[in-house]
Amino acid sequence: MSSDLSYDSRWGEVREEVRLSLQNRLRELGLPEEVYSRISRGGRLNRAVLFLMVANPDAEKRKRRVAVDLAVALEMIHKASVIRDDIEDADFLRRGLPTERAIMGVPGALALSDVLLTGGLAVIQRLEPAAIKRVLNALVNMSRGQFCDLQGPLAPEDPFGIAELKTGSLVALVFWMGGLHAGRSRGDRRLLHTMGMHLGTAFQLANDVNNVTRNEGRGKLPGSDLAEHRNSAISQLIDQQAGEFPDAVESSIHLAVERTCLEIARRLGEAKRIASLLKCPLPEGIHLLVSDEKTARSFVGDQQ
Repeated sequence: MSSDLSYDSRWGEVREEVRLSLQNRLRELGLPEEVYSRISRGGRLNRAVLFLMVANPDAEKRKRRVAVDLAVALEMIHKASVIRDDIEDADFLRRGLPTERAIMGVPGALALSDVLLTGGLAVIQRLEPAAIKRVLNALVNMSRGQFCDLQGPLAPEDPFGIAELKTGSLVALVFWMGGLHAGRSRGDRRLLHTMGMHLGTAFQLANDVNNVTRNEGRGKLPGSDLAEHRNSAISQLIDQQAGEFPDAVESSIHLAVERTCLEIARRLGEAKRIASLLKCPLPEGIHLLVSDEKTARSFVGDQQ
């Protein structure tokens, strides 16, 4: 799935604002310079940027500061989950760069993950206490998704359920919290949560497709999820087809990828439909992401 990053030109300035604030926050937590510099440089910071785009904070300095601090807290929670994911996957590379597991070892990476998670939760509890129950629910779902990815799906009949739990849950929280911070109605926040769930799940499904179709920069060959018996959407769909095509492995992979791509398209379509139901329209930056198919596909395909 190619990515022309047509959405990205609108996000660059916000992304750099988040990156600097994340670095400052990690410094305040007492992390060594080499650690906070590495953590703040890594990744696209998409969850933090999505929050700010939905929240659309007032330009007044204090209000903007609060919104950025919340965005950073959400990004810290995401980065904590990524570190644990790399430990559980025994990954030494992510997007071609060494993981925290590779650099610090398992004990150090786990400790760093704890600092990021608890640091993020503390900020949300202080600045947006009404959101903390939702945050904890999202963490429960993310943990369940990771467990099912490693050990087996809770509902084998739904090959896309793990993607919803692992990745959809946090993006859904980001959209919901953005709506809360913007003072949107309960109905709009509910719609935003569902919209974020569809976008986040589509993002994870694109990752599942990429795992079998290209080199992801993890130091592993394409198809590592299949080789390691991970319960990705592709793996589950292949298992469902095993009875029908026991000897047609390549055909099963092709059909699984095809069906997953159809599910990605369906979820992007649902996100667009839900956006049209909002009482208060989306801010321009996020509206383009949801309403334009090319832009939406660029986003879910941006697996950097």
